[in-house]
Amino acid sequence: MKNPWMSMWLSAANQMTGAARGQMMSEMSKAQTQMMQEWQRANMEMWRAMMMPWAGGAMPPAICGPKRRRK
Repeated sequence: MKNPWMSMWLSAANQMTGAARGQMMSEMSKAQTQMMQEWQRANMEMWRAMMMPWAGGAMPPAICGPKRRRK
């Protein structure tokens, strides 16, 4: 025979555990997304510094020079 009190207690415990697990998974997902965004930003900055050492987004001096006028 089933114990109704034990069944109610286990159901309540399962509800609380499920809610806590949901909150924990939500926070983990947020942290993981933030970590990946920071990693991507740092990775792009590293590649930009390696490929374009002249500036952080400025054009190289050869391209930035004055435009030549037609004669």
